[in-house]
Formats: sequence, C-alpha cells, structure tokens
Amino acid sequence: MRKYLSLLLVLTLLLPALALGEARTDTLSVSPVTGELRPGKAVLLTFTVPRDGLVDLRLLDDADNRVSVVVLDLTVQQGENRVWWNGTYEGVPVAPGRYRLVLYQDGVTAETPVLVGAVAPYLTGIEVGSATVTPETPLTVSFYASCAGRITTGLRTGSEWRQLASWQIEAGQNTLTWSDANTFDGEALFTLMLTDAEGYASNEEQLPITLSGFVAEDETLVMDMVEMEPTAVPANADELEQPAPEAGAAEPTPAPTEAPDLSDQRVFTPSFGSPYTGLDTTMNYWTLPMDITDEAAVWEMLMQPVTVLDDGGKTADQHKRQIIIRAEPSADSEGVGVVTNLTQSVHVLEQGEEWTLIECYSSSFYDSAVKAWNMLVQGYVPTKYLKTVKPNQTMGLVVDKLTQRLYIFKDGGLYDTLLCSTGLANASQPYNETRSGEFLLQNPAVGGWQDGNMYCDMGIRFNGGDLLHQVPARVNADGTKNYSSYTAALGTKASHGCIRVQRQRTPLGTNMQWIWNNRADEMKLVIWEDWQGRQIPYPEDDLVLYYNPKNGQMYHTAETCYSATGKTFTPFTYGELDTGDFAKLTRCTYCTPPLRKAEIDAINEVYAPGGDHDPVMTAAREALKGD
Repeated sequence: MRKYLSLLLVLTLLLPALALGEARTDTLSVSPVTGELRPGKAVLLTFTVPRDGLVDLRLLDDADNRVSVVVLDLTVQQGENRVWWNGTYEGVPVAPGRYRLVLYQDGVTAETPVLVGAVAPYLTGIEVGSATVTPETPLTVSFYASCAGRITTGLRTGSEWRQLASWQIEAGQNTLTWSDANTFDGEALFTLMLTDAEGYASNEEQLPITLSGFVAEDETLVMDMVEMEPTAVPANADELEQPAPEAGAAEPTPAPTEAPDLSDQRVFTPSFGSPYTGLDTTMNYWTLPMDITDEAAVWEMLMQPVTVLDDGGKTADQHKRQIIIRAEPSADSEGVGVVTNLTQSVHVLEQGEEWTLIECYSSSFYDSAVKAWNMLVQGYVPTKYLKTVKPNQTMGLVVDKLTQRLYIFKDGGLYDTLLCSTGLANASQPYNETRSGEFLLQNPAVGGWQDGNMYCDMGIRFNGGDLLHQVPARVNADGTKNYSSYTAALGTKASHGCIRVQRQRTPLGTNMQWIWNNRADEMKLVIWEDWQGRQIPYPEDDLVLYYNPKNGQMYHTAETCYSATGKTFTPFTYGELDTGDFAKLTRCTYCTPPLRKAEIDAINEVYAPGGDHDPVMTAAREALKGD
C-alpha cells in the first residue's frame, strides 16, 4: 500500500542555482508573493542569496513578532533558490492577515509582504489499494478531505490531462473507486483535486498508477487529452448528489409551425427552434430577434421583469445551486436540463398549480446532474419556485456570441461596445461553452482572484461558476502582469465559460473597470446564441471611420482614441476601407471599429445555414447516450 504525507507538513524543495542572465546574485532578495496565500495550498517561494550557506525564512508581523516559520537552517547555493511552503508550521496554519516574509543569511535580511487568507481546501492521508489498475482490479483511493466539496479526478501524462469523473463529498474520510474500459495501457498519474463551495481548488494530488489490460492486442486506443492548467477547473459546485441521469430531450406536443425562412434574420430569436414557437406573442428576451440595431426594442427587453427560480434555501451557495428541469410534471421524471437558482431567467410557457412548463438554455456545468451542454430545453419545474424580479432600471448588458461583442445599454439606447471572449468548448470540455440566456448580475461581486499564474480581476457572478470579468493577465515572476496573450484573443471565443471583457478604454472611457464601477445588484445581462444561419450584416458604406494620415497604422471609430492620446484623427468612410492605403490599416483594439467585409464573410461562412450549430456539443451528447 502506497501512503502519502499530509499536506499540513511543510513541503520543502531546494532547487539548484539557475543561470538568470542579467539577474544579480551578489545581493540578498525575496521575490514578491503574488495573490493571496491560503494555508493548505502550497506555493513556490523564490529568493536569491549572494553565497552558499544556510538561511532561515520566517513570517513576521509589523511588530517583528514571529508568526510562523517556513524553513530553518536550509542549505542553499549562491544565486536563485526555491522552496515550497503551504502556510503551516508544525501542523498549525497561519491566521489570516498581512505579514512580512523575511529571509536571513549571516545577519543580513531581505523581505517582501505576504497576504494570508483563509485555510484552503486540502486532501491528506491519501492511500491507494493497488498502484496497478486492471479491468478486474479497479483503483481504490481513500483520503481525508478538509471540507465538503467536489472531488475532480483525472489522468495526466506529461503536460496533458484528461478529466475522468467528479463526485460531491463530505468533509472527513472518503473512499472512491474508479475503473474505465475506454482507456489505455501504460504509466500515468491519477489526479485528485478538491473544490469548495466558493470555487477555490486545492493542490492537485498526483498518484502514480499503471493501467493494464484495457487495450486488446489488435486494438489501438488513443487517449483523448487536452492541455490545461491543473487548477483550471470550472468554479461551480452544487448540492445535487444523485448520479447524473442520461440527458434527453423533452417531448411536449409542439405548436404547429412551418419551416423557418433562414434568409430572414428576424426568425433568429433566443428561442429559435423551440417546439413552442409562436405560443408566446409578447415581446421579451425569448421572442425578440437578436438584432442589436433595434436599440429601442433591446432597451425595452432589458428593462422588463424576469422569472427566476428560488428554491427557498438561504445558504452561502444559494446563487450556485441548480434545479433539475423534468421531462414530465413529476419529481420522478428524468431530467432534461438544469437551471441556476436565483440568477438565471426562464421562459414560462404553461403555468400550472404544482408544475410549470418552461424553457431555457440548460446551465450544465462539468458537475451538473444533467449533462445537456447549453441545450435549449423544455420541461417542468415546481411552480412554487417561480419568482418575478424587476432588474436594475439604469443599465443593461448584451453579449452576442456571434460577434463576440459586449453592448452596454444606458439611458434608453446603445451606449458603447466592448470586445469580449465567451467560452471555447472542446471535445473533453463541452461545458466550456458559455450558456446563453437571460441572467441577473449579483452583488456583492467576487472581485479578483488568481489561478496559478493567471490573474482575473473585477469578477461579477451571473451564472453559477461563470463570471463577467476583465481580460486575464499572466503574472510574471516579479509580480508584474502581462495581458498581451489574452487581449489578443478578445473578439473570439477563448474562455472556460466566463465572459472576458477588454481592459483598454474606448473613446467614451468604458471598459471592464467602467462596468465594475457602475455595477448594480440585479442588473440584467443577456447572452445571445450564435445559431447556425445567423449572419453579420455589412455596415453601411457611408459609416464614418477615422485614421491618422501621418503614418497611422490603425482605423478607429472616433476622432480621438486612448490608443494614441493627444492625436486627432482624419475621417474616411467604411466604403473606402478596402481601397488604397486604407487597405493596409489594422483594426484598433481599444475603440472596437467594425470588421472588414472579408472578415465578416469568413464568420458568416462558418455560420451558413445547413451546418452543425455546435459540433463539439453534438459529439459530447452522443457520447453520453452511448455510456
């Protein structure tokens, strides 16, 4: 039996001195600790020493009182050294607060500030029954969990990782068993990660295992792997502990409809393709064509009351809980989808005394009870859960997954447009697709958080683990932030389900910071589905654009732009954009000018009528049916 030591032991790893180019090795220094250190989750501390010898690392308060110890009498080499620490000493976690991490060598000190938060989720006392897994001998793992939450398991080979399954567990001692006939033979790491109700994940624990006897001699199975960071687990946990039923579609009696004319873009409403098309003749989110140019209608829709579900619970995770949508008006009926409590609006079709027929896009996450990835489903929910909410009447937001733009509506019309990125699904993570629908932003907001070396700021929750937030940054070793790679992806699908919003200011001064400063409880956010057949129209040829005739390289939407402060640009028209020197101009990423006709054509070709609307989710649903 293989045993693993508790995470509550101090973990130390001394790495050899590294060649750092221009980095100085003749001074004592400690690299800044970015983000919040949470006891129970190890972080890598980096420091530089001028000579070989012994060092101490201690945590002190402002009065120089010792709060905790990282290491004592650690042997180091000249140059950069590293040590792992999980925020505890002799099994005692550091209390939350602001402290100083102090490095000592030969009577000389160096320090950096440290912010310590609450104890993180952690797993300890991990034991496996056998390190060799066969079809006849499944893997049995027992462990102690510091809190209740969601255990996510996976297989890792090198930098590639494949999610296997997840379970809702209680705090304390737990045992799980895993075996999968659709796998491979060979060496791998079986991974476990615990995510608490707030979406914070533990360290990824890795168990070396050998898989044997799963592949026949005349077969070759390729493991479906994806590259991802160990902590990039969707921050969604619910209380639905029943095994996930097979996803299926409800079979209500449809209203008689004719085949829609897909050349008429007015047929593309959020409920496009519903068997109940035409039943609701009022104007609302579900019946309004997805046309951003009809500003008056969009504003009216954003100000209308919404119907959400409230299961009556008052716990801290009430905005993350999910309610199962049933195929029939019975608690014993199969689930066809899930809806997020309190924040997700539903379309009421037929209201009964005990059960109400509704439709919405299923908010299925990786751990939801029903795996109906962003499907427009119809089914039944308890009538007693229905609740009408009047949204904030000062502002509303529209996100269009077709254009990858966020539209700010204020004072009765369209106020400004920002670049965004919604979720990018893949074969192993169909749940990455941002769920379409009508939602309410929630306060108090989440704010900033760090996931590995990725930092996200100004997060506002709108659907379980999905947040509206500023485009992420990569955190460098010196604590500085680099937004370039994530900013370059704005305007395309790129996230794990959250909505990333641009950081650069438009000519009106709007960006994610502006939304954060103007946020209000119950502000409505609607997300439009990029249905197959939807098309982006060309702008009018007489639309005025701007550029700098003195060696300017970009085209803009206004005379001035924060991308070139102090400059006043010269106007030209969209009809001239593909002619002469204008054809060499690139699109500004601050003021979100329109795409060129060729770029619009490329998007419209992908969404031409007749194609598979979401091939990734289609394949994932088919795979579920075969399980």
